[in-house]
Amino acid sequence: MLRRLIFLLTVSIIFLPYGISYASQAGAVTSALDHAKTRDDIVRQVARLETLAKSAPSREVWQQLGRALYLLGEGEKNHKQKLDYLDRSLSASKTALMKNPSDTVALYWKAMALLQEADAVGGLSALSDVREALRDLKTVSKSAPGYDDAGAFRSRGKVLIEAPAWSLIGDKKEGLKLLVKAVNVAPANLVNRLYLAQAYLKNDMKANAKAELAYVINAPAKKGDKDAALTKAKAAKLIREAR
Repeated sequence: MLRRLIFLLTVSIIFLPYGISYASQAGAVTSALDHAKTRDDIVRQVARLETLAKSAPSREVWQQLGRALYLLGEGEKNHKQKLDYLDRSLSASKTALMKNPSDTVALYWKAMALLQEADAVGGLSALSDVREALRDLKTVSKSAPGYDDAGAFRSRGKVLIEAPAWSLIGDKKEGLKLLVKAVNVAPANLVNRLYLAQAYLKNDMKANAKAELAYVINAPAKKGDKDAALTKAKAAKLIREAR
């Protein structure tokens, strides 16, 4: 009995550092993705995650691989390459979900990849992907409303205000409610406010829209923040058109 206990303790000591190492590496990649500033930064993290997926295929590794591949697909101009990134993102997120069906983060990036893929493919065949994504985002908004700066509320709301009524998806009033929630949860996110302004315009609430757009235009932003600059430029264009 004593000999077996010593053996088990020895095995634990041998393998414990590797478990900690893999967990810390996955956490480091997650942090690196959070702070990625360029496409090359994301490409490097994808390479690290794919290496980890072979040696230590944990749920978090697959979860973050799905996220990273989505980010590459979202910004890809080449149609074929875009779909390849999104397909790989879906596969990684689904692998994470097989390990834990309650993984909110994996479910979120799966939904986002489905929406991007539907947008890239277009047509009636894409509607089923959009519906599935909306169901997933509804689940995420209940369990993790603040994830990705209220990303589930923001994305659902954007789809509902943009989708045509004939698709049986579009609902500008419901979309407005969701985008109000997005701003309430993450008020500092300028994209949330830009989308809310668009929702107000869709609902003929021009004064409310102008107030949100003015907030976006005048909000402080870090020097060199390209995303903020782009959002501000869109808001400036929209407020001119709303006059």
